[in-house]
Amino acid sequence: MFLLFLDPSTQVTFLAEGAANIVYRFSPIPTTPPLSSSSPSYSDSTPPPSEIEFPTLSPPSPQPYLQDQLLRLRKDLPTTTPILTAQAHYDSLIKPHFASSELVGQFPVTPPRGLVSSCNDALRAMEAAGVRDARRRGVWLDESTRWGLLVDNMTAEGWLGDGDVVCLEFKPKWLAQSPSAPKGARRCRTCALEAMRSGEKGVLGKGWCPLGLVAGERAVVERTVAGVVVDSVKGNRNVGEGVQGRVVDFLMEDGLLGRLRELQVRFDPRGAVDGDVEGEEFRLAMTLRDCTLYMRIPSSGSGMVEAKLGDLDLKSVAKAGYWRQLEERLVREDWYAVEERDGEAVETVCLLGRSA
Repeated sequence: MFLLFLDPSTQVTFLAEGAANIVYRFSPIPTTPPLSSSSPSYSDSTPPPSEIEFPTLSPPSPQPYLQDQLLRLRKDLPTTTPILTAQAHYDSLIKPHFASSELVGQFPVTPPRGLVSSCNDALRAMEAAGVRDARRRGVWLDESTRWGLLVDNMTAEGWLGDGDVVCLEFKPKWLAQSPSAPKGARRCRTCALEAMRSGEKGVLGKGWCPLGLVAGERAVVERTVAGVVVDSVKGNRNVGEGVQGRVVDFLMEDGLLGRLRELQVRFDPRGAVDGDVEGEEFRLAMTLRDCTLYMRIPSSGSGMVEAKLGDLDLKSVAKAGYWRQLEERLVREDWYAVEERDGEAVETVCLLGRSA
């Protein structure tokens, strides 16, 4: 296992937060201390910046290898797996199935002393200012671990090629139907869950069905990609038709998502109702159903489309009961069959419903 140690002068800035991890970008290290005659002050309406500053060494280290990297730190949760254990799972269970160019690279790294606690101080300041996501409040980074992860920076800032790029990221989700779905189902697993949640909240769900990503029919893939662009994590509503066309070309010609689909099916042949939901293979299947596809598409119309899968930490056995109960509910309440709510169906765009 390849291990790294960050320079003591490392500075980071909050980038994004998920359920189990927080991602930070590396800040440039100043060559001289900032000139200031007084300390800055912040009002209740103007919170302090989330950048965490550490004294620089002399001479400062530019750490050029961090230009295209991000730092991912683990939260202190009972369901989180220790970083070195998670990395061992990644090396043995994920990497053998993909080319290195198809995966977001990740390497264990030791942050400098005090960095994680300072990150937690910044999170508390964000909460106090009301700018932290309400779903994430009250949970902090694990200060007891010595490890974080260096991960490839798949944002535009991490692009080292020529010209500009458009970035797109989304979760392909379930690329094949659930083995637990009833015969004649008119919704796939992703759309069935989307319908259930939309019915509970009274809001519309996603505008695309993941089965369309691997449909193999260009018109279907085009329609799906258009929905992905509108609904993407980064909200890329300004992606032009030319860029969308290049994404469609990639999905039609490259076998990455097709292989992801095949692995999802291989490692879960029986489904959550009848299968071994605590077993390693089922948890691997669920990991592959919740990963993220990161894409960078050169704006110029030339150059290779870059696509990598990330967020591939093996799912915890602690979620086994939840998976089974959720699948049983989807079947019991007819969310697969589009017969919920006394015949008043929740609208979805499932490919199964279109072909029924």
